Amino acid sequence: MSQFDLTMLIEDLEPVRVVKPHESMLQILGATLVASLGVAMIYGVRADVIAGNPHPVVIIRAGLLLLLGFATTLAVAAAARPSVGKAHNGWIWALAAAALFPFAALCQFVYLFAVGQPLEMFMIDFEYGVRCLTISCISALWIGTCLTLWLRRGAPIALNRAGWLVGLAAGSFGTFSFNIHCSSVNVFYIGLWYSLATVICAIAGRLVVPRIVRW
Repeated sequence: MSQFDLTMLIEDLEPVRVVKPHESMLQILGATLVASLGVAMIYGVRADVIAGNPHPVVIIRAGLLLLLGFATTLAVAAAARPSVGKAHNGWIWALAAAALFPFAALCQFVYLFAVGQPLEMFMIDFEYGVRCLTISCISALWIGTCLTLWLRRGAPIALNRAGWLVGLAAGSFGTFSFNIHCSSVNVFYIGLWYSLATVICAIAGRLVVPRIVRW
């Protein structure tokens, strides 16, 4: 039986640059800025945003998306550097806050169903909703790729959870990029299409990211 040589293992070691949490934030903010500029250049920006007086709903949805995006990004940064005794559950509260829109949309749907108009409401701006979903997911794909490549440099252990978090972060910032163009301020529309985009991105992150960052 060959003797275990610890010296040879030590000689093969190479220094690895430690990932820093703020790097993930800079990475995703840069990617979001690029995505937002792309949306602005191709599709334009809401007139009220350009005028510096955005509709209150635009401000609220942007705030909730940023809240969820920042919280999940911080959780991804924590996942890249696992440690004992530290809890990073802020993203759960952010997700609960972001759930206000789909909850409000559900309440509105129930009301409209009671008065016999659910289908009409669903069909309002259906094509525009699909456009919103598509652009948001494309932006999220770019943002999620950047964040995943950063995460791959770390040492994530809970890979499935990391996948969910990356997907949520990318979906939040991806829909935020579309927010500056989106002309709708209808609560049902926002609760349906924005939530759908975020959920799709979260599922995609769960399915794809663990395969990429596994080590």
